[in-house]
Formats: sequence, structure tokens, C-alpha cells
Amino acid sequence: MIKSNNIILLIIIAIFAVTVWVLFPVDSTRLGREGLRLGLDLVGGVHLVYQADFSQNTTAEQQAAIDRTILTIENRIDRFGVTEPVIQQLGADRIMIQLPGFTDINAAKGLVEQTGYLEFRQVERKPGGTLVYLNDYLTVNMTGFYQPQETISRLFVNMDAQSEAYGSFLAYLTADENGLIFTDIEGNVIDKETLTDYGTAASWVPSRGDDGTPLTGALLDDAQTVINKNTNRPEVDISWNSEGAVIFDQIAAVLHNPDPDNIPYSLEYVLGIFLDNNLLSAPQMTAAKYEGRGQISGSFTLDEARQLTNLLKSGSLPMPLVKPPEYEEKVSATLGAEFIDMSWKAGLVGLALVMLFMIAYYRLPGLLASLALIFYATLTLTVCKLWPITLSLGSIGGIIVSLGIAVDANVLIFERMKEEFRAGRTLGAAVEAGFHRAWSAIWDSNMTTFIACIILYWLGNTAVHNAAVIGFAVTLFVGALVSIFTAVLVTRTLLRALVGTGLSNKTWLFTVSGGKK
Repeated sequence: MIKSNNIILLIIIAIFAVTVWVLFPVDSTRLGREGLRLGLDLVGGVHLVYQADFSQNTTAEQQAAIDRTILTIENRIDRFGVTEPVIQQLGADRIMIQLPGFTDINAAKGLVEQTGYLEFRQVERKPGGTLVYLNDYLTVNMTGFYQPQETISRLFVNMDAQSEAYGSFLAYLTADENGLIFTDIEGNVIDKETLTDYGTAASWVPSRGDDGTPLTGALLDDAQTVINKNTNRPEVDISWNSEGAVIFDQIAAVLHNPDPDNIPYSLEYVLGIFLDNNLLSAPQMTAAKYEGRGQISGSFTLDEARQLTNLLKSGSLPMPLVKPPEYEEKVSATLGAEFIDMSWKAGLVGLALVMLFMIAYYRLPGLLASLALIFYATLTLTVCKLWPITLSLGSIGGIIVSLGIAVDANVLIFERMKEEFRAGRTLGAAVEAGFHRAWSAIWDSNMTTFIACIILYWLGNTAVHNAAVIGFAVTLFVGALVSIFTAVLVTRTLLRALVGTGLSNKTWLFTVSGGKK
């Protein structure tokens, strides 16, 4: 018993040493992590709210698209090492993004918005197979070829190969209760007269598989930058997942050029590759089957090709985001550096007062509990640093509340030990009985805390959309979990270490009344 307790004591000391090494100084790098993560209210940052554009969305289920968009943005931001972002859904179709410590709002928007919406389109055809151009919608009666079953807007881009703006977005053609209208990306109506100079621009509609599923970046599996040996220009090799491979081959079977060596380049055989409504490339489909692989080629540099590869690997949005964001703000720290210093001082003073009370009232067990409390504080902050958990004002509140929970567990144990001493039991028997009898109360009280944390976390993510509530729930949960470990294992191990020593006979060190001195 004594030997096993000594081994546990050595393990506890080793863990404590590791926590001190990881934690201090709090703003240094340990195990690949930077210092403690501080929230917007402490260090400031950028706050953005985007509206999801479901008018162009082709996914079957809106909530699934929002969930995947949030995950995609998280992956994209993580690649740039942004300090613990907060990305949440607001309402049914908005996304909130908070980037603590980010100082450039334009760079922040660029970082979010470049998580591009990749889609593949083909030129619209009339019933006889003739291609449809912008002029057809500007000057011709459309009843003969317009297909209302295509619910996604027609897209027009600059097709002048000599222009520096080649491939750039011109307009959408959308339908409303008043008929067909041309709009910009933000949904504002465009006067037809401004489009007459671009009459030869083709009408691009989504490329779909046999079951109607559109081909988008959501079906991509991987992307790699390569150098084409024939042209010596950079390209991006893409591979599809199992669903995408089937759809891509179905589209190729319809669009492929039957004789690419003798039939010149024609939009009839082209698959347009669009990123955020801009035409990246319009390669001919030279084969009827590609078996899950393809290439994106264009007049981009090696760095641009690598950036595109990185963008595609980060994931493509299931639908576009409306630009500019619905709400954008550079947030200054509401509490700032002065509050951070005050928080540290208040925490240390509070910890010292609690330790003094425990020592004065419970004597030697109180001293051991105070040592366990120090261990609790370092372990909790270490978890916050290594996870990492963003420490906002709410998060700090959760840690302070959990500190009280840790003390409460020791109070229950020591009061039980007092009863055992008064009944004439030895130190060893009093320790074991005290912990055994207090355990059920400790477990029940912490279980209710865990349930409350889960409810708060759920509310913070769904109903109130509040990062402070989420931070409070997370740190309180972590603190309560650590408090069980420190109160039950650490304190008991320290008390067991006293059994058999001369101190075990001095009962006045363990209780205010009863027992011999």
C-alpha cells in the first residue's frame, strides 16, 4: 500500500513538473503551441458576419451545407495559423467569424472569402443543339429555348481572349415574378444596355450528371500542382471522390470532342471551370471517360497554381458567400491589457485567501489541500494552453467557479474525516473512510455540473450564439473534471503519505476538536 502510494506520488510530482514547464512563461511556445489564447474581449480582433447565398446553392439540404461551410472555413483559417477563431452559425443562413488578435480587416475578409466556390459549367444549348449567347437573351424571343427547369442562374463572363479581364464575371440571368432579369453578384439589377458590348459571351449553365447532380468542388478528393511537360506551364491535377468520378465521366460522355485532332476548339465541347464566378479555364473534353482524374490549366504562374491547389485542398464551399459581408468590424479589446493584469492579480489573491482559510480551519489537511489546489490551477491552465481554449472573460469565470468546486470537494472529505477522528479512528482509517463516504456526494455534485456545462455549450452553439457562454461551459467542464482528479487522487495520496509517520499521532493537526494531542 505504502509502496504503491509512493509511486503515485512520484507520478503526481512528475505531472506537476510538466505542467509548470508547459505553462510558464504563459506567452511562450511549448509543445508546438503558442501562449494562452485570449479572446476578442481581451486582445481585440476582427468580427465578420456573412450571408450564405442559397440562390446558387445546389446541395440538397441547407443545414448540411451550412455545417460543411463552417468546417471548410475552419480548415482554411487553420492553414494560416490564425489564433483560435470562433466560427458559428447565426440563424438559418448566416455565419459569424471572429478572429482574435487579427488586426487587418481586409486581410481577414480575403482569408475567409478566398475559400472559393468551385463549380463546373457548360454552355447552354437550344433544342437543336445550337449554343446560347448573351445576345440571344438581349435581342431574341426566348420562349423557344429558355429552360425554366434549370433553377440555378445562367452565368455570363468576359470571353474576349485579348482582354486582361478575360474570364471575369459579367452578370447572372435570374428569374423572378416579373420575368428574367440580369443581376450582379450582390443581386442588384443590371441594365441590359450595359451588357450589349459583351453579346458574344456564352450562357454558362451547371454541368450535371445523369441524375441531375451538379459537378462542384464539393466532389473533389485531392489537388496537386504539376508542370505540364509539353507546355512547361503549371497546372493543377485534380482527382474526384467516387461520386464525382461517376458524374465527371457522365458529363464527359456528352461533351467530349469525337475527333479532337481534326475538329477545332469549340465551346460545344468545353467544360468551364469557375472559381467564385470567374472562369479559370475552359478546356475541351477530349475523351469520353477520365476515370476520376482531370487537370485545371490556365495562364497562371507557379505561385498562383500553388495557391489554387492550397485553396482546393482546403475545401470548396457548398455555396457562395454574399460579398461584402453583412457585418464587419475591427474590434478593440474591451477589457485590454490592464484587465489581464488585474485578472492575474485577482486570481492569485483569491487563491491565497482560499489556501489561508483551508489551512486555518483544517490545519494539516488544509495545507495538503492547498498544495493540491496549486496543482489543480497549473493543470487546468495547461489544458487550456495545449487544447487550446480561448480565454475570454466568460472562460476565466468558468475557471474561477471550478476553483470553488475543487475546494468544495476537499471540504466534504475533511468534514467526513473529522467525524472519523471523533469516533476514535486512526489517521489511515479516517482518510480511507472520509474519502469513501464523501465520494458519492462529490460525484453527484460534479455530474450536475457536467450536465449544466453540456446544456450551456448547446445553448451557446444554437440558441444564443454566444462565444462567452461556450467558453464558460468549456472551462467549467474542464475545471470540474480536473478538480475530481486533484481532490480525490492528489489530496488522498498526500494524506496517505503521512500514515505511519510521527505526524499521524498528532490528531490536533487534523481536527479542531477531539482526539489526543
